[in-house]
Amino acid sequence: MAYIVAIHDVSDPDGFWGAAGSLELPADVKIISTYPRADGSRAVCLWEADSVEKVRDIVDGAAGDISNNEFFEVDPDHAATTGLPVSSTTAS
Repeated sequence: MAYIVAIHDVSDPDGFWGAAGSLELPADVKIISTYPRADGSRAVCLWEADSVEKVRDIVDGAAGDISNNEFFEVDPDHAATTGLPVSSTTAS
């Protein structure tokens, strides 16, 4: 499993957050944390999934028309990476 960052530029905050609240995720995908702007027009979310493509498919499928989204896999070994939670797949 990898950590995936999604950055959202939202044109319809009510629609976006309504869709986000009703997402049914596969068992192998988790939203770890969400950091929205106060008005809901931008957000950064941390996911745990097999791939960027899996998160992209979920997010763009639910909110692609009302949000421009950027995704990337976090490099946990990069010298500047801090604060990642312990992976739910390796935690006992």
